[in-house]
Amino acid sequence: MRLSFIYLSIFLAVLAMSTSSIMIRYCTAPALVIAFYRVSFTSLLAGGVRGGKLKSSIAGIGRREFGFIIGAGFFLALHFAFWISSLAYTSISSSVLFTNLQVVFVFLFSIFFLREKLSYPVMGGIFLALAGSLLIAHGDLRCGKLLGDMLALASGLFVAIYFIIGRRMRTCIDAMGYTFIVSAIASLVLLPVCLVGGLSLSGYPLLDWGLFILLALGPGLAGHGILNWALKYVKAPVVAVSILGESVGATVLAYLFFREVLQWYQILGGLLILTGIYIAAANEGKDTKPVF
Repeated sequence: MRLSFIYLSIFLAVLAMSTSSIMIRYCTAPALVIAFYRVSFTSLLAGGVRGGKLKSSIAGIGRREFGFIIGAGFFLALHFAFWISSLAYTSISSSVLFTNLQVVFVFLFSIFFLREKLSYPVMGGIFLALAGSLLIAHGDLRCGKLLGDMLALASGLFVAIYFIIGRRMRTCIDAMGYTFIVSAIASLVLLPVCLVGGLSLSGYPLLDWGLFILLALGPGLAGHGILNWALKYVKAPVVAVSILGESVGATVLAYLFFREVLQWYQILGGLLILTGIYIAAANEGKDTKPVF
């Protein structure tokens, strides 16, 4: 496989992911309904792509592994519920930046729960990213947007747990089979929440239904699906760093579609976050002296 083709695929995947927040802003449906249909359609599309091989993918999963997959689906549901809700209370740029702190959460989990040793560059990157997030949070607090930031931050925590479980489960099931199951479980988690909350699952304009499908097809399969495929050919830090492009892409699209202009603290804080995550991800796994 040619590297140029792989990197082009990663670029297109990040571009697809960058459109997610834009499409959500155009939806008229409540956040939880958007989250429900996104994972539901993602599950259906992933199952369709896998086709007749889907049964064999699921058959090899043990009871213990299936328990972990249920947990992954639960946290995926929380991630989308919190992140999509955050877009109603803060800017697209701040929301995506705080969600992308999931990379930092993964490192922190490695320290406190897996007892892994992290090097000085990785720790420095983590502190840099956290400093940037505090700067943005302080500025958004004065603008009344802190709730949205905290919702996005929580979504980053939930998706970090989802990715940690996924790294383990991907050894026993293929990418599309895994996507089918966890997305289906996430939809089963969100369905009763929508019903108990009195949210209607029908009666939305045709544009909303088209956006539900595009969210699953674009950011879902074409975005995360391609990144999962790329892990077979490039190192994980390369993929982790490439995800940072989503923040840049979403910010540019937010300006073009909604004229969202960045404040000085968002620019500075965003640069600190992106630089910190880049340093941490790029030095992950390198043979350097551990500090923690």
